[in-house]
Amino acid sequence: MAKEKIVCFYKRPAGQRSDLVILEVKAPHELAGETVICNCFNKEWITELTYGTEVLVWGPPKQGREGDLLADACADILQPHFTSKETVMDAIKELEAENSKHYEERRVSTKLKGKDNIDAFLAFAGLCPNGHQEAGHLLIAYARLTLKDLEHTDPVSIYYHVRNKVAEAGQPIYS
Repeated sequence: MAKEKIVCFYKRPAGQRSDLVILEVKAPHELAGETVICNCFNKEWITELTYGTEVLVWGPPKQGREGDLLADACADILQPHFTSKETVMDAIKELEAENSKHYEERRVSTKLKGKDNIDAFLAFAGLCPNGHQEAGHLLIAYARLTLKDLEHTDPVSIYYHVRNKVAEAGQPIYS
């Protein structure tokens, strides 16, 4: 069964646990009104929300030992009320550190298509202390994080997902 994003709203913290919160599934979902215990490990900002704030969780929820519904919060960048760019950058740096044990540095060159894409990349690279190399690295790391959260982890799935999204947006693609 494929994962789905379920819209819930924040109700309260889950007792003394800083990594769990209590949510309620919003209508029109088939589980609307059900209480969900949400794992927000590394997303502790969720515990600071106010009652009624929307939170996305991965579904379908699992049935816990005591009959509770259990779900994990979706990634920060998918959350409707997440705004901290620093935390996304921290997540990218954390991913880099995790992979650094098995990381080899390699120079890769590429061509960009479309004036808007080129201008956007150059503007972004202009903000990066290490220029084009850092900009390319950050964009790839960010894309990997996003695609991982959408369950696109194998190269074939990533290729078709990204190519279709780029084409749908009217962006130039290689043929």
